[in-house]
Formats: sequence, C-alpha cells, structure tokens
Amino acid sequence: MTIPSIVFPFENASDQEILARRIVEMGLNAIRISFAPYCTNPNGFMSPYNSTRLDRAIRIGQSLGVWIIVDYHGYHDLSNSTVAGCWLSFWRNVLTDFSFRYEKIIWEPLNEPMNINENVTFLGNYYQNWINQARAIGDTHWIVVQNLCSFECNLCPSGNGDCPAAVNGYPRVTDPLDRVFISLHTYMSYNVYHNSWNNTGAEDLARNYYFTMINGTILTGFPILNTEGGPGPTQTTFSNGTKISCPDLVTTGAAGYCATNLHFIKSLTALLEAHTPQAINWIWWPAGDWSTTPKATQLGAISPNSWGTLIPWQPLPTYSLSISTTSGGTTLPGAGDYTYLSGTAVNVTAIPEGGYTFRAWQDNATGLPASDHVELSMSVNQNLVAVFSPILHDVAIENLSPEGSLATSGGPTQVVVTVRDLGDVAETFNVTLYVNNTNVGSQLVRDLGKGSSVTLSFSWDTTGLRPGTYLLKMAASPVSGETALANNNLTIGVNLPSHPNTNSPTALPASLGSAIFMGTAGFTTIILGMFLIRRRLR
Repeated sequence: MTIPSIVFPFENASDQEILARRIVEMGLNAIRISFAPYCTNPNGFMSPYNSTRLDRAIRIGQSLGVWIIVDYHGYHDLSNSTVAGCWLSFWRNVLTDFSFRYEKIIWEPLNEPMNINENVTFLGNYYQNWINQARAIGDTHWIVVQNLCSFECNLCPSGNGDCPAAVNGYPRVTDPLDRVFISLHTYMSYNVYHNSWNNTGAEDLARNYYFTMINGTILTGFPILNTEGGPGPTQTTFSNGTKISCPDLVTTGAAGYCATNLHFIKSLTALLEAHTPQAINWIWWPAGDWSTTPKATQLGAISPNSWGTLIPWQPLPTYSLSISTTSGGTTLPGAGDYTYLSGTAVNVTAIPEGGYTFRAWQDNATGLPASDHVELSMSVNQNLVAVFSPILHDVAIENLSPEGSLATSGGPTQVVVTVRDLGDVAETFNVTLYVNNTNVGSQLVRDLGKGSSVTLSFSWDTTGLRPGTYLLKMAASPVSGETALANNNLTIGVNLPSHPNTNSPTALPASLGSAIFMGTAGFTTIILGMFLIRRRLR
C-alpha cells in the first residue's frame, strides 16, 4: 500500500518516512539513520553513504520535529592511522554539508569501535580529534561517543558491558559546548547468556547494564543516549557448528526475539524510564524495512504485535492535525489526519488547481496569515481548512477628470484616468477615451499587477468645438474570464465654457458613471445629470 508523502510534493511516502511517522504516532521523538562505513566497507551491510539520501532523511526529521541520529555504521575505522585519517576526512565533508541544516541532528561518528587492542585511551584520542574538527567547522550539534564494550571487550567475562569494570570502556573526551552523549549497546544474546536463560537472569543483566551507564555518566560527566539495544540474537552456535535456538523462541530474523530476552529489554527500558532526576535516553534496534522477521513489514520491530510495541514507556505528548480543503486545490501535507509531537512546527502549503486561487485558511486558532503558506505550532489538536475559489479577473476605471487650461478658442487639454486591477492575477488590456461616443485614443496597459493601479493621460483637442457639455467616457476592454463588467467604464459630463476668462473645463457636478458603479450597466442615473445633458442636446 502506498500513501502520499507529507514532505515531498507529488511523491509517495518512502519506507523511511512511513517509519518516522509511525515513531511519532507512538510518542517517540528520534530515529537513527545509518549508512555503511565509507573507509572500510562502503558497500557493506548498510546502504552506501549518499548525501542526497541523508538530505531527504533530515527533511523528514524537520517536517516531523524528531531528532535524527546520523550513524556511521562502522567497526574497524580506527584500526590504523591511515583508515582513521580517511574517517576524519569523510566526516569533514559531511559536517561541511549539513552542520547548519537542522538543529536536531545528533552525530554518531562510529557505531561500535573495535580492533584497537582494547585501548580506550587510543579511542578517546580519535573521538577528541573528531570533536575538535567539528567545533572548528562551527558545528554545534550533540555528539555520541561509544563504549568500547558496545561490540565486544575483555573488561567483562561476557565480553559485554555488564560488569562494574565496563565503566572503563567509556572514552574520555572534552567538548567546549558540553554536548556529548555516552552510549552503550545493550542486548541479551542467547549465544552469550544461554546458561542463565530465565527471567531472573534477564532482570540481573538489565540491572548490570543500568549500573554501567550510571557509573559512566558519573565518570565522564556526560549524559546518556544509548543508540542501540533490544532483545538480541536468538541462536547459539556450538564449537561443532551446531546452531540451537532459544527454547522460548517467538519469531526469527533481525527483529526476532524470545520470551526471555523480551523480558530483559522490558526490564531495562523500565529502569531507564524510571531513572531520576530524568529518564535516560534510549534508541532500540531495529526498525527498518530490511528485517527478515516474518510479518515485520517495513517497520521492523515496531510492526503490529512485534516486540517494540510490547515494551512499556512513557510516550511524549502528541496532538492531531486534521487538514481538509474546499474544491479547487490541494495542500502539502495533503488532506488527512496527522499526529505530531507537542511543540512541533508544522508547515502547510496550499496548492490551487488550474483556474483557482487560494483565498484563506480556516482554523480553530486565530491570526492565520492570508498567504498560501502557514506554520502551525502543535500545542493543541487543530482542524485546518484551505479555502479556494475561481480566479477573479476584474479591471476597473477608478477615476476620470480633465486637467490643464481650456480657452474658448479651443486647444488641447489632458484627460487623466486611473485604472486598477481588482482581480487575482496580472492583466493586460486597452483603455480608450471617447468624447460623445467618438474614439479619441487608446493606450495599452501591460501586466498590471494584482491590486495595482496606473494613471494614464489622454490628449483631447477641443479646437473648433462649440461651448457646451460633452460626455467623456473611459473604457477598459474586458479581459479573459472577466464577468464583472460594470466597472470597466466611467463617464463624466464636462462643461466646455464660452466665457473668455474661464481657464479650465468644468466637470458636471454628478458623474454619470456613478450609475455604472451602482450596477446600472451603461446608462444614466441621477436627475441633475439628466437635466443638464438634455438642455445641451435641445
């Protein structure tokens, strides 16, 4: 099934966008974006790095208001100085491209460091080089440094970070911005813990990991963001190559689990959620379309009835946004019902269809702008309606008057007219002056903008004209699609004086065009004007 994207116009939502939207609906606020290690295995388990794809992931994060953890999913990238130099150089390019894109990015320079002879000092030095490089570029985002035991270490008998000595696996670094998280990846693999495979063993393991984290933050002074964790692998392999699954297997694959290690991740999540003075940050693994777990869909461990939906946590507050439209247009995001985390800034754009224009937003909030783009802060449930209507075409003659001197012997005088575009789009049209129904001249008005006006001057030669009253009519030619034609014309009566000392033509005290503006198409209206004109024509 495909659904429209709420981020990219006229596209279907990618699996990544669907996953991010589902995470928000669950009251979670972060997604980890991983790519293959450029310097050691660029075409490996994860997809190769692609700046365009990272850009799209960040745009999804921005639209939903979630944190984006950018994970270089490598292991051996600090194994020697040459590879480590490549690693730093690669990240320099990424930081240059994306440091100033989105404030809710978290950098994870290396997924699970290994092959460094268990040398945590060595690990800390390379992380410090990474931090120094980022801050020199001007980057201000949070950075994750990984415990040596996240993949495997010799500090604990299990090889994992589940004993007091594992605290020494956290690298020591400094940051002028104090924006560093420490991380420890936490699993209960049947391969490692099959000899204590019961709920008591699961609870003990959860507590041991928890104490390693707490001691780590005391040692380093940095808060915790565990960027991986979950039930863990469901099989063990014996020395003869025989593979045996856990006795309480529920389902297989990357998002598979057993009843016992589900109890483990439930217990660990509960400890992290209950920690004071505030909960400990966690991201569990995996949610993604690459899982081979049966019925996992593109959501991996958070598919319906998968283990990610069975663990308890305190969801963040969310609010709903319902978007609809009148006929004549669409929106981005499209019409529908959406869920956003509290405080998320949601951008909605109105997109009119051909022949229509956007008119207004209707909302249960006040003060929405009249523009076709609106930004909503999600602090309440909201209903938003985009109102469209057919494009209005309407040009009007607004003012008409003579100016300059006019002697009884006749001569040229200037007639000034103001025309305005009262419609929704720029228009091009002709304006013509008539005197007693005789065409005196026309001018072209080109691309007059919506709401704009222009003043034109026409020359009327009165040489040889007898004194009396003359009808000056200014007419704007109808534009395509125009239906309100009454205001296209304006007529006034002008008194051409017979007295030698009168130095200007005199307009009649009433404009015949006032009848037009009141809806009488092309005729006269008031008694005074009728009387004066009839007297002239007798």
